[in-house]
Amino acid sequence: MTTFAALRTPLDADSRIIAIALLLLVIALLRPTLPLPHDSYDYVVVFDISQSMNVEDYELDGTPVSRLAYARDTVRRVLRDLPCGSRIGWGAFTGYRTVLLLAPVETCANYADLLASLEKIDGRMRWSNASEITKGLYWAVLAAQATDTQPNVIFLTDGQEAPPLDPVYPPRQLEELKGTPIRGWLIGTGSYTPSPIPRIDEEGRREGYWRADEVVQQAPSTSNSDESPDASPAVGEELSGLREAHLRTLARQLGFEYTHLTGPQSLLAALRNERFARRQSTATDLSWLPLGIAVALLAIRFRPELRRRPRRPAALPAQK
Repeated sequence: MTTFAALRTPLDADSRIIAIALLLLVIALLRPTLPLPHDSYDYVVVFDISQSMNVEDYELDGTPVSRLAYARDTVRRVLRDLPCGSRIGWGAFTGYRTVLLLAPVETCANYADLLASLEKIDGRMRWSNASEITKGLYWAVLAAQATDTQPNVIFLTDGQEAPPLDPVYPPRQLEELKGTPIRGWLIGTGSYTPSPIPRIDEEGRREGYWRADEVVQQAPSTSNSDESPDASPAVGEELSGLREAHLRTLARQLGFEYTHLTGPQSLLAALRNERFARRQSTATDLSWLPLGIAVALLAIRFRPELRRRPRRPAALPAQK
């Protein structure tokens, strides 16, 4: 009888505060969610893995790194800054084909898997020494069109076509694209100053540099037609610099945007550009709300001074 009587005894104010706080903590552990509308982004990120992307004209922590390594590291850094509900997939380009390696998946739920798979993308996946970028873009758009969500495309490349384009018979694949228009960005990688292209074997070992007599050269009259205005004078195809003017031309043909990869902020600004945002309802974690209220209640319970109103100073006697 005494036990039942104790259970019927009403809790005092402090006990009620603790009980409510514990209940809120349990709710927070259940990680409640609520569908809320917000901007998210959907991309397939395609990495050029051809040999010119092995040119080391970037730096990370003071150490020279290749264009591909820098592009991969930059994507890794900005991935955490995409809002939950965004979807990212990976693709690789070399030869004339773009291959979808991973269809877009939600970034927050698959963050660790995205990072793990991103680290595996390197030149050892290369299946050809050619680099027909115009054709690669064509296949990248087709891959995006064939994906359920039809994501936007991020294509990271230095823009060097190998073999060089024939100015008399340029490729026409981009003009043949049909179906749902795909939007995206061409992200130019590398320095404007041409550098020797490392020669890498199938195991990723360096075997010197490509020589002029080992690569197809462009006719002298057109060899500089696709160089950036601020690039160096015409050089042989055994050297590689950012072909920015060519990439800008391709971007216009596709209806894409173009930017130069100069750091994480340049890529993040492209990825989070409002023109590429997709408004949708996404399950939003609200566990912070009951957790915050519980912490506040416990603070009030164990810090009584927080709920005491300061006493007003006694009124001074009136002066006569």
